[in-house]
Amino acid sequence: MTPDDATTAHILRHTLATTLVRSKTDLVLVAEILGHARLETTRRYSLPSDKDKEDALKLITTDG
Repeated sequence: MTPDDATTAHILRHTLATTLVRSKTDLVLVAEILGHARLETTRRYSLPSDKDKEDALKLITTDG
């Protein structure tokens, strides 16, 4: 293992936050768990993936 491959506390924290957000955990709760004073700090974990966008588009119904 090289130093670049090392798992750090930051990586684990980021993984936790991303997992919670992707699991639809309320963003305010995630911010509280992480100890963020500003919700905007936590919001960066909620950036949508391509799959998120595809799933959202599937929810749109059309008359036809």
